[in-house]
Amino acid sequence: MLRAWIGMLVLAGMATSVTPAGVRAAQTPAGDGLAALLQRLELIMQNADGAGFLALLTDGADRDRAVAFAGSELLPGVNRAVVQERDRQPLAGTLPGNGFRLVVDVFAEHGSRARIATWRLDVKRTHEATAPGELDEWRVADEDRLNSVESLYKIDLDPARQYDAHHLTIAAEDLDLTLTDGSVFVANTDQGVTGVVLTGHGEMQFHPTPKTERGQVKIFSGAETLDTRFDTAYLRMNPSDFETFIAASQITARAVDARDFRRAEEVFRAESPKSFALDLGDLSREPWSLLPAPGDFLAEVHTRRFDSLTYARSGAEAEDITLFDRKHRHNIALYASKEKIARNGRFYNEDDLADYDILDYDMDVSVTPDREWIEGRAQVRLKIKGYGLGAVTLHLADSLVVQSIVSEQFGRLFGIRVKNQNALVINLPTRQSHDKVLSFTISYAGRLPPQAADRETAGVSPDPGQRGVPQEDVPTVIAEPNFLYSNRSFWYPQGQVTDYATATMRINVPAGLDCVASGTLVGPPVLLAAKDPAASRKLYVFRAAQPLRYLALIVSRFVRADAATIAFDRTDASDDGSLPAMAGSINHSLNLAIEANPRQVQRGREMTDRAADIAQYYASILGDAPYPSFTIALVESDLPGGHSPAYFAALNEPLPTSPFVWRNDPVAFQNFPEFFLAHEVAHQWWGQAVGWRNYHEQWLSEGFAQYFAALYAQHTRGDETFAGVMRQLRKWSLDDSEAGPIYLGYRLGHIRGDSRIFRALVYNKGAAVLHMLRRLVGDDAFFRGLRRFYRTERFQKAGTDGFRRAMEQEAGRPLDRFFEEWIYGSAIPKLKFSYRVEGADVLLHFEQVGDVFDLPVTVTLQYTDRKPVDVVVPVTERSVDKRVALAGNFRGAEVSKDDGTLAEIVKG
Repeated sequence: MLRAWIGMLVLAGMATSVTPAGVRAAQTPAGDGLAALLQRLELIMQNADGAGFLALLTDGADRDRAVAFAGSELLPGVNRAVVQERDRQPLAGTLPGNGFRLVVDVFAEHGSRARIATWRLDVKRTHEATAPGELDEWRVADEDRLNSVESLYKIDLDPARQYDAHHLTIAAEDLDLTLTDGSVFVANTDQGVTGVVLTGHGEMQFHPTPKTERGQVKIFSGAETLDTRFDTAYLRMNPSDFETFIAASQITARAVDARDFRRAEEVFRAESPKSFALDLGDLSREPWSLLPAPGDFLAEVHTRRFDSLTYARSGAEAEDITLFDRKHRHNIALYASKEKIARNGRFYNEDDLADYDILDYDMDVSVTPDREWIEGRAQVRLKIKGYGLGAVTLHLADSLVVQSIVSEQFGRLFGIRVKNQNALVINLPTRQSHDKVLSFTISYAGRLPPQAADRETAGVSPDPGQRGVPQEDVPTVIAEPNFLYSNRSFWYPQGQVTDYATATMRINVPAGLDCVASGTLVGPPVLLAAKDPAASRKLYVFRAAQPLRYLALIVSRFVRADAATIAFDRTDASDDGSLPAMAGSINHSLNLAIEANPRQVQRGREMTDRAADIAQYYASILGDAPYPSFTIALVESDLPGGHSPAYFAALNEPLPTSPFVWRNDPVAFQNFPEFFLAHEVAHQWWGQAVGWRNYHEQWLSEGFAQYFAALYAQHTRGDETFAGVMRQLRKWSLDDSEAGPIYLGYRLGHIRGDSRIFRALVYNKGAAVLHMLRRLVGDDAFFRGLRRFYRTERFQKAGTDGFRRAMEQEAGRPLDRFFEEWIYGSAIPKLKFSYRVEGADVLLHFEQVGDVFDLPVTVTLQYTDRKPVDVVVPVTERSVDKRVALAGNFRGAEVSKDDGTLAEIVKG
C-alpha cells in the first residue's frame, strides 16, 4: 500500500505523517458480530493460526485459495495485530444485510518491524442472533490482499552502544561533516544501522559544484562555501550505506556514558520525526519509519551560526541535492547531482517524473465562502505512463477530508493521506500497464482558506501621505471580499505536477454571490431555491474544451459590466506553410466578458475596449487566441496585480483609500497604467497555452507576458512610452542580476524573502532578454520564431531549449551562447566603446572585457543639421567594428540606454 509514496517523502521539508484517507468511526458497534469477526482475525494474525482462519470460512468458500492467502498473510512472530474496517458495500448475490464486501487495513507488528496490508473480505451471515446478548455469526466467503508494504521500522537509539570519534569525516556529494571530537550513537534495524547521532565539536562544509548554487550560498552565508561549526547532527541512510559513510576504523567503541546518551536521545527525539516518519493513525500510535532508499542520505545539522540546516540527497527527485534552512523554510541550494546529470542530462521536464497523464476532469463543487468551506466530487480520468503502476498519487489539500474513492474499473478503493504533503495515495488492486486509462471519482470536503496574493502582486510600502493624518480623518472603504482557489491551494484532486486536461465544472455558490471559473460559461446560472431563502444556491456550469494546465475559480459579488465578441483575421501573411500546425482547435474569435464588483462596474465598462484591443493585437502576432472565451473578473483590493488562469483573469482594482504605494516595484509602470491588464491578458498565451516544464522555466510565462505588455505599450502609445518601459526593465535587471540567473525561477529573492528580486529578473530581465534577441536577429526572424515556438508548444509545457531551437531555425544561426549567458548565467557584460571619423564614415568600435556575450548595442549618431540616427551594432565577438556612412554634419556618438540592452558600457 505504501510503496507509491515512499519516494515522495520530503527529506528537506516538514515532518511527514500518513493517515488513512476518509477514516471514520468504526461502522461496527462493539456488540456486532462483524466486530467480533474482525477481533478474531486479530487473534488469528497474532498466532499465525492458519487453521483458525480456515475455520472462519463458509461452506462454499474456495479452501485452496484461502490456504494460499493464509500462507502469505499470516506470518509468525507477530506480537501485535490490528484490523480496521475502512469500507463496507453490499455483497452481490446475498439478501440485504446478509452479506458485505469489506475493505480492511491490517497491521502486524514484529518487534521493531511492522507490515501493513489492505485486504478485501467477502463475508456472509451464517447465523442470526435470536437471544439477548447473542451475536450474529459471520463467516468469510472470499478474501484477497489488495496491497501491502513490508518494511516499516520503529527505530530507537541503541542504549548499549557508544563510540568515540576524533576527526571523523562523513562525506556526501558537496558536503563534509567532520566531528573533531565527540561521540557517535546509532539506531539499528534488522538490516543494519539506519540512524546516527553525532555530538561534540564538529565542522560542516557545504561546497556546491554548480556556479549558480555557489552564488545562492554566498547570498545566504556571505561566502560561496558554507563553513560553520556544529554541536549535534542527526543522519539517516539506508543500512547498506552505513559503512560507506562511517568506516569501522574511524570510530572506537566505549562504555556508554549516561549523560552523553541522554543528550543524544534528546537530539534523536527532536530530529527523527522530521523525515521518513509515519503516523499510522488508528493502526498504531507509536512512531514508525521507512528506510531511506539505497544511495539516499539525510543530515540534520544544528549549527552555531545558522541554526538547523538540512542536507538531503534523494534519488527520486530530478534535482536530488538540497540544502534547506529549516528555521526560515528557505531552499538555499537545490540541484542535480553529478550522477543525475550524467544519466539524464542538464535539463529535465517535470512531466517525465509523472506516472500518469490526466486527460479530463468532471467536477461538482460547492463553495461556501463565509465558512471557507468546499465540498467536491471530482471524476479524474487519466492514462498510465509508467509500467506496473500499483498506486496513483494526487495532490489534495491536507484540510480536505476524502469521503470516498470509486473507480469505474475497480469499484470502491482505499486511499491514504500523506499529511503535510497535500497528497492522496490511491492504492490499486493490481498493477496497471502502460497506456491503461483509469477513472476515479473522489468525494471530499473541508475548510480551505482562499489563495493569498502571489508574486503577481506589486510590492508596497505605506503611503507617506497618510502619516500624521488622524485615523478618524482617513476614509474607510472595505474592499468587496473575493475568494480565489487556483494553482496554489490544491482545492481539487490534481496531478503532482500541472497537467494539461479538458474539464467540465458544475459550481454552486450562495445565491447572493457569483462565480467566474476556468472554462466557457454554459448558459446562465440556475437558482437552486430552498425553503429558507438564505440557504438558496446558484449553479454555474463551465466547460473547458481546450486543454488547460490547472483549474481555478473566483467567487465574489459580480455584475456583468460588458461583453464583446472579437473577430481575428483568418489570414497570416507571414505563414508560408513552413510553420508547424497548431495543436487543438484554432480560434478565430474570442468572447470577452467583464465581471466587476458592484462599485467597479463603470471601470469595467471602460476596460472593455482596451482588453479587446490587447487580445486583438496579441492574436495578430501569434495567429489565434488559445481559448474561445476570456472573462476579466475585476475585484477590489488594496494592491494592484492579478492572476490569470486559462479562460479568465482576476484583476485587482486598487481602492482610492489604499494606505499603500507601489511605485518602487519592478512591475509598477507609472507611464503605462494599462500594463497590469496587458500582462495578465498575455498569460492566456504565455503561461497557459504554453506552459513551463519546471520552475526554472517560469520566465517563459512571466518574461514573455511582460514583453508582450511592453510591445502593446509600443503599439498603442508609441516609441517614447516603449523606451520608458525598456529603461525601467533595464534598471531593475542591472540592479538585481547578482541575485542569480533567470533560470533560478521562484528561488530568486527566496533566501532574502524579497519577491521584488523575482519580478526584477524573471519578469523584467526576461523581457529585456527577449528584446535584445529581437534586435540581434531582426524583427522578421524574431516574430516568426515566436510563432513557431507557440505553434510547436501549444498546450504543452515548454523549455528554454525549445524556444532556442525555434529562434535558431528562423534566424538561420546558432544562438546557444546567447541563451547560455542571458538565461543560465547572471553576469553582465562589460564593454568599452569608442569611435573615430574616417573621411565620410564613422567607425564604431566595441571591446568586450571579460566573458564574450552576444548582444545588440544601439549607438545614436548626433548631427547638427538633422535628427539623430540610431544604429544597431550586433556585438558578438571580443572586438567589433562597424563602419557607418555619415549623413550630415556629424557632432558625436553615444550609446543609447533606451533600448533595454543589459551591459556596462564605458567610453574607451
